[in-house]
Amino acid sequence: MINPVGFFSELSPGWGLPESGSIREAVRPSGEADEAGIVSYLLSGTEIWSEMSAGPDVLDADGPLLTGIGSLYTDGEWVWRGDLSHYVSKHHVALPDQFVTRIRDANYSPSKVPDNRLVAIATEDLGMTLD
Repeated sequence: MINPVGFFSELSPGWGLPESGSIREAVRPSGEADEAGIVSYLLSGTEIWSEMSAGPDVLDADGPLLTGIGSLYTDGEWVWRGDLSHYVSKHHVALPDQFVTRIRDANYSPSKVPDNRLVAIATEDLGMTLD
């Protein structure tokens, strides 16, 4: 089973994955010392679903419209939304310790996910049909 990260209750679409609670509770006044590396990892994941969607920053009503919010990225073990990098870099949203450890262990560079693993995530974990 894939580990979802950043699927907060205020964000849509949630893809039917377990929610991570409220994003407001995950906001911190400052980020990790290596936050730039963590954001780089999030941006470098393998895209498993691309969506031309846009939506507001749920933490900043006056902020810019965020694009690709429904897109999904993975490192083969974890899956996250396309807008998670924004929330981490701008609002210092905390991520699960296990995920941050994985990012650091990978030296902030996710491995390329093999096609057969992407298909398994899409069909088994996300319930997509590939017709």
